[in-house]
Amino acid sequence: MELTPLQQAVEFLNRSKNTLICLPVRPSSDAIAGGLALFLTLEKLKKRSRVVCSRFELPSNHSFLPKSEAIERELKNLRQFVITLDLSKTAVEELSYAIDNGKLNIYITPKDGFYESRDVSTSSGGYAYDAVIVLDAPDLDDLGDLATANAEFFYRVPILNIDHRASNTHFGAVNLVDLAATSSSEIIFDLVKALGYNVLDEQVATTLLTGIISKTKSFQTPTVTPRSLAIASHLIASGARREQIIDNLYQSKSMAALKLWGRALARLQERSAGRYVWSLLSEQDFAKSGASQDDLPRVIDELIVNVPTAEIIAILYRREAAGVTAIISSTKKTHDLRSLFPAGQPQGGQNLLVWNTPHTDLAAAEAEILAIIEKYLASAPPTN
Repeated sequence: MELTPLQQAVEFLNRSKNTLICLPVRPSSDAIAGGLALFLTLEKLKKRSRVVCSRFELPSNHSFLPKSEAIERELKNLRQFVITLDLSKTAVEELSYAIDNGKLNIYITPKDGFYESRDVSTSSGGYAYDAVIVLDAPDLDDLGDLATANAEFFYRVPILNIDHRASNTHFGAVNLVDLAATSSSEIIFDLVKALGYNVLDEQVATTLLTGIISKTKSFQTPTVTPRSLAIASHLIASGARREQIIDNLYQSKSMAALKLWGRALARLQERSAGRYVWSLLSEQDFAKSGASQDDLPRVIDELIVNVPTAEIIAILYRREAAGVTAIISSTKKTHDLRSLFPAGQPQGGQNLLVWNTPHTDLAAAEAEILAIIEKYLASAPPTN
């Protein structure tokens, strides 16, 4: 009898010994929390693992998450280079090394006789990981530099692909893709429960509830289902710190962030019957509010909650001489924002992009982005 994707995922993790957990570029709170939940789970199962995300910067309001400091910015020590010395003639008396002018010199003194070049061979060792988990990424391109710089590794090592979007390309050896789930953290909850071993403790429950709360904007989005509410209740019963999550995600806004939020609201505009909303922020807005671009994701979150008709939300801002940058977010799993800007090469994934536009003028950037999004929405049917 064929195993279900969940059963395959359980077998995948039970077989693994050294697992690499990969998050997409500019990960959502759901991806961050879900990655940490997997890290904590594997730790409890006495398995080695690492969490990595290209150029990652931990949002300040996520530092409360257990093991949040464990997420690394780059992939290191992926494979060893092996130098083999044939000792059948004589044993080693002494071994030392020195680095000189960018070269490594290894000095080996034999007990008797001498070594020759034919006694030495080199090879590439095995990879440091026997399994990879890719989380919340429709395809490997969403991993950014991690995938492009290590293409051979991702081709050779089996991948467990966990996601909840229809655009996922099922690139893994095992694909745990649940379109009915509100978040990747909800899928990971099922995986943790299926693993057994009583690993759902307070820390794991807190990370998973963080992912679900962030994805549903504290259960205010239309995507909330009876199942997501039941899972949240189970996590709270398992010790998840709901009040701490809410305090950090939604009730820790600085006065500067609130002022910037007010300025964004004052200029809020809409098109296509509210399917697309956007706002513009100038250098003066940042200067007068005392806020920074790090506060902008929270502005996006507020718009998602307070403008329920919006499928695409954009904030365009200008900072000093750096030109105009656009943060573009989609609230629908069926949208793929990457298809909007093939020539612009914006950073991000399917539902969140950051584009450093070629414009220095806000109005010019606004006109171009408005035209691109309106063309996209004209071809995309309204979603429920």
